[in-house]
Amino acid sequence: MIELLAPAGDEKSFFAAINSGANAIYLGLSDFSARKNAQNFTSENIAFFVSYAHALDVKVYLAVNTLIKDNEIDKFLNTVSVGVSVGIDAFILQDLFLSKLLKDNFPSINLHLSTQAGINNVSGAKIAKDAGFSRVILARETPLSEIKKITEIIETETFAHGALCTSFSGHCYMSAYVGGNSGNRGLCKQPCRKQYRLESKNGGKYPISLSDLCLTSQITTLKEAGVKSIKIEGRMRSPEYVASAVSTYRAILDGKNYNLSNLKRSFNRGDYTLGYLYGIDKNIVSDKIQNNIGETIGVVKSVKGDNLTVYPKLRHLKGDAFKIISNGEEVGNAVCLEDGNVLKFKGNVKIGDSVNITKDTSLSDKLFSNQKRKKIFVTVSALEGERLCLSSQGITLYSDEIIESAKSSKTTKEEIVANLLKTDKYPFEIESTVNVSNNPFIPKSTLNRLRSSLYEKIFFKDVKHLKNNYIIEENKDYYVLNYENLIISNKCIKVGKNDAFIYRPDDYSKIDEIKNAISINETNNYLFVPAFLTEKDEKEIINLLPLFCGIYADGIAGISIAKNYSKKLILGLGINLFNTFSINQAKIITNDLVLSQELSFNEILKMDKNSGYCFSFGSIRLMELLYCPFGKDCKNCNRNKNSYFLTDEKGRKFKINKYILGGRCRFEVYNEELLFAKRQTNNLINLIDVNEDLLYTQNNEYLPKNIKITAGNTKRGVL
Repeated sequence: MIELLAPAGDEKSFFAAINSGANAIYLGLSDFSARKNAQNFTSENIAFFVSYAHALDVKVYLAVNTLIKDNEIDKFLNTVSVGVSVGIDAFILQDLFLSKLLKDNFPSINLHLSTQAGINNVSGAKIAKDAGFSRVILARETPLSEIKKITEIIETETFAHGALCTSFSGHCYMSAYVGGNSGNRGLCKQPCRKQYRLESKNGGKYPISLSDLCLTSQITTLKEAGVKSIKIEGRMRSPEYVASAVSTYRAILDGKNYNLSNLKRSFNRGDYTLGYLYGIDKNIVSDKIQNNIGETIGVVKSVKGDNLTVYPKLRHLKGDAFKIISNGEEVGNAVCLEDGNVLKFKGNVKIGDSVNITKDTSLSDKLFSNQKRKKIFVTVSALEGERLCLSSQGITLYSDEIIESAKSSKTTKEEIVANLLKTDKYPFEIESTVNVSNNPFIPKSTLNRLRSSLYEKIFFKDVKHLKNNYIIEENKDYYVLNYENLIISNKCIKVGKNDAFIYRPDDYSKIDEIKNAISINETNNYLFVPAFLTEKDEKEIINLLPLFCGIYADGIAGISIAKNYSKKLILGLGINLFNTFSINQAKIITNDLVLSQELSFNEILKMDKNSGYCFSFGSIRLMELLYCPFGKDCKNCNRNKNSYFLTDEKGRKFKINKYILGGRCRFEVYNEELLFAKRQTNNLINLIDVNEDLLYTQNNEYLPKNIKITAGNTKRGVL
């Protein structure tokens, strides 16, 4: 049976998910959750919620899916320990290389690799499985053709509904660089939802805001592909959204009729898209309206002052909210102040404009009417001269007192049965067998105490106490990085004899151009291998490997390719190596690795001096786009031009660079300012799309000339 996995950003959403039919729930505590701004749960109350779910045969997965700093390791292990002690079914982890630390300390732990790790092909899935993960949460960009193959390697979880990130999973640094709030640390401020002006494109104000994913029509296809779990995104959304999404997908899985009305009314960005399931859906970008557009209910019939009426005439409830849309763009909004068809509005509204309901106050009554309960059987023995005995679920309790004979009114079977029905906060439905003999008298306090104790023990049966004596092994091996500098470029650049040249072609299919570009560096040539690779992409990469001594892996799949073809390996920026413990594990497979671009130099200097290369100069990649921001309009894009500009509301410019792999265009968003943070040795220098006339060299160093520079996160790091 395929699992229906629901989000819970707060208590109301938790209960909404369970009562609407979720098989499993994912949630976070206050720390190390990729949705840190959700209300989340606490170390003090998590035992109750996990036990509540387990009582109803619902699994709970705990998201500890952010990047972890060295000074947070103890706190991180404490958080995981809390989860293990309350019976969490699996832990969602972003950092591939932290798995050993968790397995050493919690041998029975079940690990799921987060979508932030970017698993999208068989090569990456094999590495995840070897690292001890039982499930991979696939990158949203993974097409169906790759999903089918991955499910033969490892258990898969795939997103079926909710928000789509504009950048490839785990490779978005826009929020971190604009305001220091890292998406990889759970604090994304969603800069992709802001207004921008995109050069060479006619369209809306939100050119990089994606529509919401909706795969209601594809669930049978996903089941046939072997997917184990379908996931609803939305820990930051309302309980109404959770309830409507879960109930809709529950109906589909159960073979029942469904419609999207409740789902659209609770949240609907862009009127939905199939995302990347069959390539790139034409409706993937929602550039005219970036937030909830709701469900269309009619058009404006009349406008009088600041009131309007809607055709067809429907009765709306006080508190209902609406969006008025003309030619796909929002022109106003309205609210129902009292039951009826007259709405109060603001904006430039005209007769004939579309009216969409975005808040339906009746949804709560429709969606929250049921409470799921678990039937349990309780056996009671109430015999004079013996202790009161209650038994259920393998647990048997006895009263301290001996049952005495009643002096006036005895305790009846009916009274005991009625007492057992008082389940308090526990989601139990009680059936009982009660054996009463002779003339017993049982004080109500005794019966209440024993009943309450029995239900508590049944409810919290999976909770156990753990001793927090952590195993944190230090790697005592001394590593020496092989190069003074790693230099990435898409151009022909001569590097020093002690440097490595990493080539990222503008078109991976042009083998003659690639040969010429690397010919001036006789040795130490590495091929830049992107994180996202289809089978077709990987074949093109493999075809180029004989030209290079090694691979620069921007994602996990590159590790597998380097191993399979006996190539040297550099773990790149896209791996997001963030702490000493992950670095030590990574160095088992390679000496050469690059530290995360979100670490500050102060944080890096506290590590071993040979911990890894530091990104200290060059182009700062902020996003990696796997859809075409120009809507596949090649005339506007102009295939002979590889870079464009995206300008935000404050006038800041971001460069968009294009390259081609597997016959498909890919786009990267770069900061207009170059990073300049001088290091002595072991630098990563990224010269992608940097004009050489903007640089000069001094003592074999690249330095900026007449161009804006920034220290990036090397000074401040991220929160």
